[in-house]
Amino acid sequence: MPSIDQTYKKRVALFKKLYAYDNGTYDPQLGASLYDESVLSADEQAFMAEIGWTANELVTLEHDRLIEAIAELGRDERLNEDRLAGEFVAAVGGSYRRGANGPVSLRFARLAPPHEYRRARKLLACGVCGHSEHALGRPITLSRIRESLWLGYSWHSPEGIYADLSERVDLPPVMPTAEDADALKRLLEALSRAEPDETPGKLEKRLSAEKVLRGNGGTRRSLLDVLAWLGVIPNMGLDMERGVWTDYEDIIEAGMEFDTTQGRSDLEMPWAGWRGRLGVDWERAKTCFGPYL
Repeated sequence: MPSIDQTYKKRVALFKKLYAYDNGTYDPQLGASLYDESVLSADEQAFMAEIGWTANELVTLEHDRLIEAIAELGRDERLNEDRLAGEFVAAVGGSYRRGANGPVSLRFARLAPPHEYRRARKLLACGVCGHSEHALGRPITLSRIRESLWLGYSWHSPEGIYADLSERVDLPPVMPTAEDADALKRLLEALSRAEPDETPGKLEKRLSAEKVLRGNGGTRRSLLDVLAWLGVIPNMGLDMERGVWTDYEDIIEAGMEFDTTQGRSDLEMPWAGWRGRLGVDWERAKTCFGPYL
């Protein structure tokens, strides 16, 4: 089988065609859109089989079983901090965008406590893990979540974490390049140069203007989100302490008064709570990504 980097562009082209808006049909009984494989050529369908891709892969797991399944994946020796940290670095540099979500997924899998669904105080979601109340009893659209993961976007919901790890456990490990490591250093140095009152939105615009990161606004945001969840990017609301679980509702409530989480802003905690004066937690960065710094 060809390596991942040899097939990446072909994979993305396949996704673009298969998951085009006009190729999906919403199934009200499933509560999900299904996509027609007949739009693909014979060669494209053969390639899809070669990479083991299923166009409409869905699974239904009730809340408690979903949390158990994620914990089981977190114990799999094929998934470890060193591997997922390296794959995140590869995502920063752009050689392996699929690696972006890994450190947050593993953090959840290792730290989330066993629990039953408990509605949050101020949210229609589980206060412990953030599982949306609207998602209860509905299938997880694994294929569509995984498509977005391959494009470099992050998913911090339990459904996204399960979709990530349950595929990643069967993927070969990917090592970052020297250029990827340089990209991580450039990103952290750009954060450390921030003016004291710089907001996340202004920082994102600066990163784009200075061409610090490849990709689009969404993939850049995903990388910053992950660094914030790891505490490498600090926030004003709470300490994302390494190795310690923080309930989802506590993270969200810590940022409810910030202007970056209000009105038209689409920023979410903990990234929304960063300000330029906080810079970078270099000690945390070295703990998470030392070999690449």
